[in-house]
Amino acid sequence: MRIIKSLLMLVFIVHSSVVLAQAGGGLGAWQNPDIGFVYDLKFDMHNAEKNSDGNQIWKTRGFNISTAEMSIGADLDPYARIDFNAAFSSEGAEVHELFATVHSLPFSFKARAGQFLASFGRWSQFHSHSMPFASEPRILNEYFGGHLLPTGLELSWLAPTDHYLEGHFGVFNGFEGHSHDTDPASSLAAFGPDNPPPGCHFHGDDLHCPDNPAAEDYYYSQLDDPDSPVSAGANKGLAELAWLSRLQTSLEFGLNWSADVGASIIYQDAYRQSQRYDDTTYSKTTTGIDLAVFWNPVEQNLYRGLDFGVEFVHNRQQDEILDDDYWVKRTLMDSGAFTWARYRMNRRWDFGVYYEKFGEVHNSEQRTRMGSFLTWNVSHYQKIRLEYVHDDQAGFPEDVNQIIIQFDGVIGYHTHGGQR
Repeated sequence: MRIIKSLLMLVFIVHSSVVLAQAGGGLGAWQNPDIGFVYDLKFDMHNAEKNSDGNQIWKTRGFNISTAEMSIGADLDPYARIDFNAAFSSEGAEVHELFATVHSLPFSFKARAGQFLASFGRWSQFHSHSMPFASEPRILNEYFGGHLLPTGLELSWLAPTDHYLEGHFGVFNGFEGHSHDTDPASSLAAFGPDNPPPGCHFHGDDLHCPDNPAAEDYYYSQLDDPDSPVSAGANKGLAELAWLSRLQTSLEFGLNWSADVGASIIYQDAYRQSQRYDDTTYSKTTTGIDLAVFWNPVEQNLYRGLDFGVEFVHNRQQDEILDDDYWVKRTLMDSGAFTWARYRMNRRWDFGVYYEKFGEVHNSEQRTRMGSFLTWNVSHYQKIRLEYVHDDQAGFPEDVNQIIIQFDGVIGYHTHGGQR
């Protein structure tokens, strides 16, 4: 009888181990971390330089390791998980993301705490290598300094309804951006005697802007103003923190069509502090609306697909400006949009276009960029992309064209949640 009981117990243990292993939580294996590595190499050609005759010429910035990224993540226990993402470059290594996720809170709440891509808009939540195009949207660089990557706490709430509806509520140290992408540096990208700001001209070393006085003031304030407003110090009050909220949902139109819709806002009351006047602060508010539409035919989902959409962003911020020998508060309001379309022909090939137009923060100019791309998905783990970009450089004398070749490879485990 004792032998039979022992055999039954052994069968039960073996069966339980198999079930747990099949569920991804084998005995002793559930704490093994997920480890992955991403390698992203770019080569570009551009005509942002001029020769001695004043004509644009084609040059290259050579090869650039845009992303070398290692990710490690694992469940701590049935209640929480930690994810770590490090970015490597020729200048060293830095923490890209490091956060804990508590996914079993009451009333359908989930929490993230640490440094991570905040839930604002669509493309700001993507790592640059996981985007379908090689260039990061410049509208993100203009209003955030890159992808919005702050440090703080974010709660998400899944509404207890039959229709998917999710809200996000966050508090962060401030507006903090991160970018892996820059424009080609050239004489076209710097103000000088041969390249004045729009509406301006030089007399010797003096800049005159009869059609755009604000540009003249800002030009000199940036050159000569060591007392420009600064970020909050190490000790922050509630007004010096940035507060975020987002509401998102998905819609289905039959078996093949669907859409993701979202609205976001992030606000910081004391975005900058004056060095001239005590207790004087300047605020910043950025809002956005994003729409992404997907066509994924059920019978060919692995081979064909289409996605397109648009993201609108509005930015309002304050600073100091010199007016009749007095420094006064000025409110700057700019907005823009980024739109794209991508078609996946089959498992190997996809192509698409994008277009963005937005107002630059410190002048009245509108910047326009447009591009097209072709991607060869060699396998699930590597791809090669060719991209062409046309940039009007926001009022500079000549437009800039750029050709980019990108190679992207992944080793091991690498995912970014529910992105599609």
